[in-house]
Parts: sequence; C-alpha cells; structure tokens
Amino acid sequence: MNCPKCGAENINGSTFCIKCGTNLKELQSINDAPINEQVEAQNQPIQQPTNQVSIVSLNYFMYFIAILLKPFQCFKEEETKLNHAKTSVLLTLIVSGVMTLANMVKTIFTTVRVASYTLTDGYTYSWQWNNLKNIKWLELIGKNFLIYAGIILAIAFVFYLGSLIAKKNLSFIKSLSIAATSLIPAVIGIMILAPLSGIIWKTFSVVFTVAGAVYTLIILYELMNNELKLEEDEKIYFNLICFGLLAVAGYYAYMKLFISPVNSGLENILDMLK
Repeated sequence: MNCPKCGAENINGSTFCIKCGTNLKELQSINDAPINEQVEAQNQPIQQPTNQVSIVSLNYFMYFIAILLKPFQCFKEEETKLNHAKTSVLLTLIVSGVMTLANMVKTIFTTVRVASYTLTDGYTYSWQWNNLKNIKWLELIGKNFLIYAGIILAIAFVFYLGSLIAKKNLSFIKSLSIAATSLIPAVIGIMILAPLSGIIWKTFSVVFTVAGAVYTLIILYELMNNELKLEEDEKIYFNLICFGLLAVAGYYAYMKLFISPVNSGLENILDMLK
C-alpha cells in the first residue's frame, strides 16, 4: 500500500509509514468511513494537551509606547497579564532600571562636561573624561535603583492600604502594576526628554518636566479610580488622603536622602574653617 501523505510504498497491513511515520491505520479508518464523517473528522480542530500551561508575557517596550499614546485603553487590554505577580514585579523592576539608567547617563554627562567662564568668551565647555573615576558607581546604581523601586512600592502600598480602609477590592499586585505604569510618562518626560531637550533650549526642559509630571498624576488618578469605582464624594477625599500621604512621605525621604547629606557636608566644611 502507498502512503497517502508522502507516496512511499509500505507493506500491506503496516501501522506506520516507513518514510514519514504517518499513522496508516488511522487514515485508512477515516477513508473507510462515510463521506460525511470524513468531512467532520477533517474539520475538527487539533486538540491541545490539557496539561499545557499558558504563558503570560508582556511586550514591555511596546507597552511603554502604548501607555504614552493610549494609556487607559492599553492598560485595559493588558489587564489580564498585569494581574500576574511575575509580570507586575518585572514591570516594576524594568521601570526602576530605566530610571536608574537615565539618572546614570545624566550623572556621567554632567561629570565629564565641565563648564568654564571667561569675560571674553563667556561660557565654554570641555570634556574631562578623567572625572569618571570620581563617580561612586556602586552607590550611583544600587542606591538609585532602590530609591526608584521604593517610590513605586510606596505608591502601590498607599493606595492598597486606602482600598482596604475604603473596603474596596484592589489587590496589591494590581496596585503595583498601576503604580509602575503611571510612572512611565514621568520616566520618559522628566528623566529622558527633559535633559536632552535642555541642551538645546532650557524652556523645552521645563515643558517636558511639567508634561511628564502632570501626565503621570492623571494616569495614576484615573487608573486607580477606575479600579476602585468610588463615588464622587469618596473619590475626592480618598485621593486627597492618598496623595497627601505620598507628598509627606516624599518630602521626608527627600530631606533624609538628599538634604541631610548636603547639610552634613556643609557642617564638616565649616568645622574645618574654624
């Protein structure tokens, strides 16, 4: 008998084709069946194994772009994936990593590009690549990454805690996804576009900074409220409390992480001059 698939000649009664491995008996049983049953068998979809695990993946690069263009529609379309802890945590790490990288590039640029002023020529700039050895790389990368990740976690925790008090159904994973998503415009506008455009014209830097900050607040406000489904009166008080707590926490962290080291350094300098 000839294989109906590859045409190879096989011994009569063979179960499988010696060339392509096609199940000859199964094909023979289909061919022997009535015409209507043959058509039905051919039209049946291939059954997938029942124990196959679905893979949840998110195209993070395209997600960043889509959030800038259509934030609410994009989040709704990817909501199922963002409900998974792995996707949510990975998105948080990626956003924190991009923020750390942007800050590192800015630090390198300001370190090696040295400005000097003269009465005749005004401001002139030179590139001092030897200054890179003065950068504390471990502190620059590690400390900033932890700060940025902490900001996302703080936003997620405050709104998650508020949802518990308001007795609303908001998981911490969903709150974390919203917090990381809302910071994407701030990352691109404030940390990437603002410094680059500031080289050309300072006004561009201000525009991108304000636009990134406002866009981030709008996305955070809308996504959280869409998820919590608060009444109008509840929405006002809920967001005032949450944003107020974030402002207080941000001010406290800023004073401890940035202002205190500067003041300490100034005090040390003054002590040396006494």
